[in-house]
Amino acid sequence: MEIIQGNSFQRELKKLKKRYRSLPEDLKILEKLILKFPEGEDSRHCNALKKKAHMRICKRRMMCRAVKGSEFRVIYFYDGKAFELLYLEIYFKGNKTTEDSKRVEAFWKEKLEADQST
Repeated sequence: MEIIQGNSFQRELKKLKKRYRSLPEDLKILEKLILKFPEGEDSRHCNALKKKAHMRICKRRMMCRAVKGSEFRVIYFYDGKAFELLYLEIYFKGNKTTEDSKRVEAFWKEKLEADQST
């Protein structure tokens, strides 16, 4: 499966890595879990924000050793047909209470239009 980090995700991760040193390794651990259960059917720590047929946008809790808790959230898009995983957003719950819903909506609309055109 191809894993892609979106531009906004990369910028957010770069900022957060400066403060939370364990974040890159913690993200690798999360990737293993996501690859095993991409649709989030493994636990209550994952929530499908949007879903349609083979596509979904999920929000998942991420454990970070630097803060000793699951205070990080990762938003990602999963396409079961193309076996594609795209990270959309990462944030610390202490700084931001919820995901960027405008970004999620815009991305979802774009993916639905692209899926209908194929």
